[in-house]
Amino acid sequence: MRDALRNLSDSKYWVYGPSTYEFDSVVELIQKYSDYADECIDRRTSDAEVPAEFEEAHAEVSSDLRYYCYIEKGLLWSFALWRLQGMFEALLASHYLRGTQMRRLGLKGKLRALREAGYELPIAQQEELLRWAALRNLLSHMPPEHYHPIAVDREDMEEFVVLLKSVCAVLSKQRSTVLANEL
Repeated sequence: MRDALRNLSDSKYWVYGPSTYEFDSVVELIQKYSDYADECIDRRTSDAEVPAEFEEAHAEVSSDLRYYCYIEKGLLWSFALWRLQGMFEALLASHYLRGTQMRRLGLKGKLRALREAGYELPIAQQEELLRWAALRNLLSHMPPEHYHPIAVDREDMEEFVVLLKSVCAVLSKQRSTVLANEL
């Protein structure tokens, strides 16, 4: 591993730190590449120049290309889940919790630290966060085969972003009170 990577820390690459605006940016980024993939497939499978004797073969190849594009886009959306979860946990550690030790905790530990610090988060939101984290962990540590991915899509990630923003809104309303109590 290069020294630059081995010695990397958030203090070396964060300028402003994580923010909720990045949640939408992740979805927009993956959607941009998803749309681009669709456009490429559309160009490659255009019927404009296919001689009549090859139409059946062309249809078969086009179907295969669209299928593999669909699979690859599912992988991209899985990567979005991974990125969103990471950004959310970084936001918890850097914005709502104090101390670098919080960065090493998993989501359960961060949720516990939030409670101990004085934040109150509805149980339903905590449970939903943990379900998403379990999915992210499953896809991270035991990923499905390349050609049999889990069908994570934009709607799933938009649902997750709504949850993350809702949790951040709840925490933000309590932040000044919690920080004042720490003093």
